[in-house]
Amino acid sequence: MFSIHEIVWWTVSELEDWLYPYKDRLPPEESFQIRVKNFETGESYMVEEHIQSINERIERLQDEMIYAKDRIHYLENKVKTKVSLKKGSPSVSGSVRNVT
Repeated sequence: MFSIHEIVWWTVSELEDWLYPYKDRLPPEESFQIRVKNFETGESYMVEEHIQSINERIERLQDEMIYAKDRIHYLENKVKTKVSLKKGSPSVSGSVRNVT
């Protein structure tokens, strides 16, 4: 029964899209040609321009994250090297003393 209901629903949905393709959304050629007004600044800009500026911010943040992760990795390796050098240094008695 459920599968029949699902098939009927899908068929009606496809028929609706075929008859009224843009009743609840914009056609593809108009989707990015809408002007939007920023109420805080009063500026008016295209949706496509806004999307591009958001993408640029995301790319910049990703670059900064990659740099920060590389820097953290470098500093962690530097600390590990110093700790391993201290662990491997001989003590006065000739045995190795554990330094953590």
